[in-house]
Formats: sequence, C-alpha cells, structure tokens
Amino acid sequence: MSSVRVILLCCISMMLSMDLAATDREVVLVAASTSPLNNIDSLELRKIYLGFIVKQDEKVVKGLRNTEDETLNSIFLQTVVAMSEKSYRRRLLFLPLRHGIPRPLEYNEFENLLKALSTNPYSVTYMWKDDAVRLSKVKILRVLWQQN
Repeated sequence: MSSVRVILLCCISMMLSMDLAATDREVVLVAASTSPLNNIDSLELRKIYLGFIVKQDEKVVKGLRNTEDETLNSIFLQTVVAMSEKSYRRRLLFLPLRHGIPRPLEYNEFENLLKALSTNPYSVTYMWKDDAVRLSKVKILRVLWQQN
C-alpha cells in the first residue's frame, strides 16, 4: 500500500510542477517581421477570422489559423472568435456560399504556417509567445491571452 502512495505522490508532484512551469504561457498575434502591420484591435481581429473584410493601408488583412496545437486552438476559439468549435465551423461553411468569401486558411504544421505568413505581409496568425520570441521571421503585434 505504501508503494501506491509513493507513486500517487510522485504523479501529483509532477502535475503540480508542470502547472508551475506553464503559468506564464501567453498567446500572441503575429505577422511577418517585414509586415507593415503594427496593431489590430480585438474587433478587427474577430472580423478577420469571421470572414469580414478588414483593410489596413488599402490592403486586405488575412487571418491564418494555427490548428497544430489543440490547446492553442481552444484559446483562439474562446478569446478571438468567442464561439464553440461547432458554431465556428458552421459559420465558416456559410462564408463561400452566402458571401463568396473564402474561409481563413488552416495550417496544422508550424513550418507551413510560417511560410504562408511570410508570403503575404498583410496576413496574421496566433501562436505561443515562446515560439514567436525565438523566431526572427515574425513580429509580435499584441498579446491575445495570458495564463493567470
């Protein structure tokens, strides 16, 4: 019985240490380092990902979805579009049908996302801040979410 307790204590302490390590996680909005974009407010960002046309410098800003990380995707759905996955998917299905607007492109591989981001200076995406900080190809526009 004592070995079971030891294993349980080890598991609990590992879980607690993982929580402590992740306490300063942040999700940031990024653009290519060469992008002329400086900031996009919350309403404009929501419009971009809901299929509305948002322009800066007379250019259309495109939102690229980062679907590689399930936790990151959940944070995006909660903080940016304020919708459940099901509602957001339904909304995206109607964009081409009703308005002729293509859906935001989704990338489930980080390298492909970075390539797409670098090809259009008026595109934005979201990622973990620690990933953005170590990349010279992107610049951080703003913090979207911060773990308390």
